[in-house]
Amino acid sequence: MTRNLSAATLVGRSVSATTVALIAAMVQMPLAHATDTVTYEVVSDSISLMNVEYVDQTGRKLLRDVPLPWRLDIPLDNADGPTGRGAQVRADWRPTAGSGRWVVVSIYSDGKLLCKSAIDVGNATCYGNTPYIN
Repeated sequence: MTRNLSAATLVGRSVSATTVALIAAMVQMPLAHATDTVTYEVVSDSISLMNVEYVDQTGRKLLRDVPLPWRLDIPLDNADGPTGRGAQVRADWRPTAGSGRWVVVSIYSDGKLLCKSAIDVGNATCYGNTPYIN
C-alpha cells in the first residue's frame, strides 16, 4: 500500500522534528548563574559627590549624586568578560573637576584586583577585561 503525503504534511513533520531537536538541545544546556562576586569601588579625598555608572546582571545602571566613598558588591557571570557584559565602572565628576582633585575607581573579582584607575580630569573608568599592572 503506497501513501502519498502532501507537501504541507511533510513540512509539518519536518518542523516538528526540528522543534523536538531544539528543545532537547536546550534542556541539555547548563543554566547561567553568577560565578563572580564583583566589587566596584570609587574613592576620593577631595570630591564628595559624583555620578557613578556600573554594569550588573541586568545591564548598565546610573546612580546620580553618589556620596563617596562608594562600594558595591554584586554577582556577575563573567567579571573579566568582554565590554558590555563584563564588569565596568565609571565615575563622572566633571562639574567639580580640577587639578589635584583625584578619584580612584577599582574593580575586584572574588577579592582579586582586576582594574584600578586614578585620575583628576573629571571622568574615570575601569573595565574588568583590562588587566591591572602594578
